[in-house]
Amino acid sequence: MAISKQLSVLTLFAHLAVIALGETDRTIESETEFAPDPAIISGSLYLDPWQIEKEFLLTPLALQQWLELDLQSDSSLSPEHRNSLKPVIGEFLASRCPVSIQDEPLPFTLERISFIQPDSLEFMPISPDQTVTAGEAWISVVFSAPQSDHRQALQLMWDLMPQSPDSVVIKVADPEGTRKFELNQLNPALNVRGRFRSDARTPPPLAPSIVDSSPRLVALPWMSVLLLSTAILGGLRLLRERKKNLLKATVIILVASCAIPVRGISIMVPLKDSRNAVTDTEAIEILDPLLRRIYHSFNYTNQERQYEELSLAASGEALTPIFLELQRTLRSRERDGSRVRVHGVEISACTVSNLQERPGFEALCEWQASGRVGHWGHFHDRTNNYNATFAIEPSEETWKITRLELHGRERNPDFLESALPSTE
Repeated sequence: MAISKQLSVLTLFAHLAVIALGETDRTIESETEFAPDPAIISGSLYLDPWQIEKEFLLTPLALQQWLELDLQSDSSLSPEHRNSLKPVIGEFLASRCPVSIQDEPLPFTLERISFIQPDSLEFMPISPDQTVTAGEAWISVVFSAPQSDHRQALQLMWDLMPQSPDSVVIKVADPEGTRKFELNQLNPALNVRGRFRSDARTPPPLAPSIVDSSPRLVALPWMSVLLLSTAILGGLRLLRERKKNLLKATVIILVASCAIPVRGISIMVPLKDSRNAVTDTEAIEILDPLLRRIYHSFNYTNQERQYEELSLAASGEALTPIFLELQRTLRSRERDGSRVRVHGVEISACTVSNLQERPGFEALCEWQASGRVGHWGHFHDRTNNYNATFAIEPSEETWKITRLELHGRERNPDFLESALPSTE
């Protein structure tokens, strides 16, 4: 039973992670930002309330203005050659184009380096076993830094200007959309502030508390019921005898009258466990913060904090496999260079039924999760629609998700599908 429960909740988290980290089903915006002949050097800032990512997007040939890579347009870049270039490129770019807040430089660390190729609409990663030429490859280098105060403005000093007099395009993405800025040698600085809600860093609320942690009790006035029943039976018998008996009638009236003052003599009778008495509306109120808490856990890079956040949404038996699935999915970002923060979760419908022989309930629910994906200088809004059955059970005086049966997941039809091949 415990293993089955763990696998069920692990399935839950795997499906939630798909939209939370942009691992599959990538889309393009209705107005594509990609040009057939992308600039040889460009940059991006990905801003969210928890983290800042700085991306360099450039060609190996453009890098030779500063690095001696000994490359020509037709030079072969084998998998081994590309791997040998990564530490050299990462070390060089680590100190370039600094970002600061109030003149204090941010401590960026290298996240990932990807070799990519442009196609007709987008960039696509180069397969790990593929050999390409230097003239057809681009390099994406991403550094990250924690967001210390999302209300402050950022200052970017771009010091990678190409030899040509052309300007460099810098894209800045935040929850409100994408902005483009042009920097050049006469104006290499950019001051920008992320656009966030005032409660952007506020954690989701906890699930509603289980007010009735034990079965409800009702007082049964057994003595009053006994006396009243005796009086009724005596009255019926007197009627059947069809003769007046003043003494018996008086006794019956006295017995019935005594039923009122002795109603305080009672026994407590347990009713059905109130934790099963959940309406459809209450199920939405319970499940909504649990789903938001799981998505919220992706905001943290510290594993202890991730584990702590997940423990507020999932039962103890399922917590370890969920945590391991989170780590696996986070590492998978390196495969396609994508990142996303889910900014909207909305449950549209829930139908509740009781669990058998234990407290809790099942809820057949439909919900939507939306976010903004960013990779290789491009940003795409994404919305997925889900249909699933949840098992919600009490744990440590609150509600936890213990099982999920996913019935369907589909992309919002308002978004176009991008035919990007898998690179696994």
